[in-house]
Amino acid sequence: MNKSKLLGIAFLLIAIAFAAWLFSNTGARNPGGTIMGLIILVLLPAIIGAYVFIQGGREEKETKKVTVEQKILNAVETRGTVMINNLIVETGLTRDIFKNYLEDLVGKGLFTGYVNWKEGKLVSRDMSKMDMHKCPNCGGELELAGKGVVRCPFCGTEIFLK
Repeated sequence: MNKSKLLGIAFLLIAIAFAAWLFSNTGARNPGGTIMGLIILVLLPAIIGAYVFIQGGREEKETKKVTVEQKILNAVETRGTVMINNLIVETGLTRDIFKNYLEDLVGKGLFTGYVNWKEGKLVSRDMSKMDMHKCPNCGGELELAGKGVVRCPFCGTEIFLK
């Protein structure tokens, strides 16, 4: 659990403690004071705590995503060619989420190379050394498939450009 989530929990516990204190002493207080106490001592820390806790969860997810993307990049750059199924097992992702992470890496300009989904291979390549008219897998003529992506219509290989 990250620090933001712990801080959020601390604020929520403070709100609960103040609520318990307020309600245990309600006989000695006037209604206006009790309402102000609820707003200042209970509601405000509860709102702050919930917000910080939710933000901490978002930070945790983003940190996990960056860690997994770094693991993918390290694997393919050090090995050159990696079997996608092996990376999926190593990262604990589903195939669809893996594809989303890979597209995110390409979109950020962090990965160049190609993927052959049929053979299940991910290959890191320096684009300056590749013939951008021929598929590196089968030699077929390449077609533009989207921003930063060229696809071979014959074997389905996708080449990611920076």
